[in-house]
Amino acid sequence: MRFCVSGLLLLVGCASAHASADTPGAALAPVRSSTAIDAGDEPGGDADFRLVATRAANPYEPAARAGLEDFLARHPHHHRRPAAVAMLAGVLLLQGDPAAAQRLLEENDTLLLSMERDFFLGLDKGQLHDYGQALDLLKKYLGADPPLRIGGLPDHDMRRLLRSTLAESLAAVGKTGDAIDQLELYAQIESNRPSERAFALRRAEEFAAKVADAAALEALVGRRGLFARAVLGPKGVAALRAGGDAANAARLDQETMAVRRQVGLEPPLPSAVAVNPLRLGLVVPLSGPQARLGEVVLRGAALVVAATAHASDAAEFQLLSRDSAAPPERSALGGGTAAGILALAREEKVIGVVSTPDARAAEMAGREGIPLVLLDERGGPGQTTAFPVIHSAEARAVALAHRALALGAHRFAIFAPDNASGKRLAAAFRRTIEQGGGTITGHVTYPPNATSFANEIAELRKAAFEALFVPDDAGRLELVAPALAVADVWPRSPRLAFSSARSLASSGPGRRESLLLSTALGVSAKFLHDVGRYVQGVMLCPGFYPAEDARSASFVSRFRGLYRSAPTATDAYSYDALFLLRGAVERGARTRADVLRVLATQTFEGLTGDIRFGPDRTRIDPPLIYVVDGDSIRTLK
Repeated sequence: MRFCVSGLLLLVGCASAHASADTPGAALAPVRSSTAIDAGDEPGGDADFRLVATRAANPYEPAARAGLEDFLARHPHHHRRPAAVAMLAGVLLLQGDPAAAQRLLEENDTLLLSMERDFFLGLDKGQLHDYGQALDLLKKYLGADPPLRIGGLPDHDMRRLLRSTLAESLAAVGKTGDAIDQLELYAQIESNRPSERAFALRRAEEFAAKVADAAALEALVGRRGLFARAVLGPKGVAALRAGGDAANAARLDQETMAVRRQVGLEPPLPSAVAVNPLRLGLVVPLSGPQARLGEVVLRGAALVVAATAHASDAAEFQLLSRDSAAPPERSALGGGTAAGILALAREEKVIGVVSTPDARAAEMAGREGIPLVLLDERGGPGQTTAFPVIHSAEARAVALAHRALALGAHRFAIFAPDNASGKRLAAAFRRTIEQGGGTITGHVTYPPNATSFANEIAELRKAAFEALFVPDDAGRLELVAPALAVADVWPRSPRLAFSSARSLASSGPGRRESLLLSTALGVSAKFLHDVGRYVQGVMLCPGFYPAEDARSASFVSRFRGLYRSAPTATDAYSYDALFLLRGAVERGARTRADVLRVLATQTFEGLTGDIRFGPDRTRIDPPLIYVVDGDSIRTLK
């Protein structure tokens, strides 16, 4: 979540300080002379000011704002007008209305002392997300509190607002360690309730979750604040272990656990605990509404262990699973994916875990140094040990674009469903084509649930193209391909050169041939059976297809023998996910830090491609492309 001052009001809105009627005025220095201020007393002005000043002691009450605004309207020349302006500015900021505060400060710029003006303006800039300007105006308060009762408002309220503004501003400009220090100062304000201290610590953890391991370690150097050491320490430990510095990692781990206990956080499990490198973990839903997904994942993953069990010279790996949908009462660690991962890590000493997506679980695994291979397309902030193994739909669209360009196509058309997915994939395809020197000559959309495409294809035929991209699943392609054939638009084999293709790609009546490209998720043998004659030469990128080739033939054969059906893309990605953990161990990994290092730096020949991860640990190898060839679908070399 993103912190803002309006969220803070829920925590501090009930706080109040009862001041005497004369106290606010006593805190202000003499006001500079101005032609707008009358040194005399307008009728009833002093009494009115004392009343609104008393109300401002409860700055979150609507009466505080209304009373000050009424005073300023009724007494435009009263000598206490500067004090009322300062109070109202603070009230507006505390109530979360920075736009009104900005107008007030601009309209009364000459009435306030420079110290007060800069203070309130800095807070206002922070609420308006102008973080650089906020820091310039408030930098004098990084290590010191403002004067007591600045603006005549309760001291503890203004200090909370100041510390939270500085924390958000520092975090926004990349100074996470300094931002967390400000949150610790926030938590130390004497009148804070437990909920306010808990909020500050939770926000500190959120800041830390967005920082890379190496940056967290750098921020810890020379820093003695408890909050920073507690929330950045686990990532510092992970950075040291990833760099092979086991001794300092162990030392920092012990210090971090002690500090976390001191501030009231659960100590993270040391990631260097003894593990069994032959134990591989799997956490998926095995009960409840998503039980079918868990069963599919389990059958693909199980073949990884079964393969080693049949090899006489191979180590015998074990697959240990947990049900992410199990009720909390079934485990001392609670329910959900995070509890399953912790149970496998602590009780079974697995060297790594495969799981379905869960942001909280991935963040927890990152804090504890557990290698986590996610059956997901992408990771997220703070997921420093998570490796998403599934190619994204955008990556599959990009792979098709690159292959078509490499085959010599220059002019492209897009025929896409009019939905969010279609727009996203079309944009990725267009971007890749244009970066590669190609041109998009037509882009026609159809309703997502369409079964007839006559009008849309008639519009499509007006464009000249050598390749046509259909970013839809195999079920929809089964309808689109025959409709294209009816309009005499046929797929062209990628084996044919483009030197003589210009006439075939021109607009106008008659037979048209072009490369036909589709992401075609879910393609199966049924696709060939139903529309085989209309899709000869079509290039598909579904993530995985059980082609009988050197890469997947053994897997496909064993899968069919065990389950009496063809494997799906989910089966293949599940196999690859567990295969990565097994492969890391077979390459010498004996600790969780070893596994993380191997996964981050090496390439694995999987069913879904030559698996390789980038610096952000997302998958960067191109997905496989398949082509319809006669009565089979084979990998396109």
